[in-house]
Amino acid sequence: MKLLTPEEIISTLQKRLGKSMLDSRVQIRTEGVKKRENRNIWITIDKYAVHQAVKALMGIAYPHLSCISGWDKGRDDPNLRVQYIFTIYGGEAGAETMVVFSLDLPKDNPVLPTITDLMEGTAFTEREKTEYLGIRIEGLAPAEHRFFLPEDFPEGIYPLRKDDKGIPQSMVKNLWACGRPQNRPPAPLPEKEEAAAAPAAPAAPANSEAKPETKSPEGGA
Repeated sequence: MKLLTPEEIISTLQKRLGKSMLDSRVQIRTEGVKKRENRNIWITIDKYAVHQAVKALMGIAYPHLSCISGWDKGRDDPNLRVQYIFTIYGGEAGAETMVVFSLDLPKDNPVLPTITDLMEGTAFTEREKTEYLGIRIEGLAPAEHRFFLPEDFPEGIYPLRKDDKGIPQSMVKNLWACGRPQNRPPAPLPEKEEAAAAPAAPAAPANSEAKPETKSPEGGA
């Protein structure tokens, strides 16, 4: 297998994705005293090109999926940001490369295709995006239970959203204001503090008997 440079990887993906690749950049940093290269490729793609992009990357080298990350871009932005973070050429000295596909999803209709048909292990991280951000993953097999949130967590509320689908103020509990329960014993002290807090032992009584003076045979004191 030929190991491609970051520029060659981008060129290969560009040919396969066409206009679905919106922009790209390469970031190379050195780490440690040996100045080991850390190669990173950042690619922004169209939201409809996820499956195509992952398949194209697999055509270069089978990737390791670190995770699918996602976040709300803020109340003033209509989009969520999703990133598919892969590594290729793992274990190849000087060639290991991180490839990140980034895309925006509209908050009013956040839908993505599953990539479990390409990589079965992505199901776990795809479900995380569903439960925390409300992203609908088309083609993902239904689950019998939630993986990340309690079963009684309200439907339609997503903890990582910053809009009206996020956690309402009525669900926020200020635990810091609750105070310490009065029916609990005091917290145990560490050994040093416990020793310092212990009462001092009573002083030994002074010896009231005077010690007789002894004189030397020559009569000196």
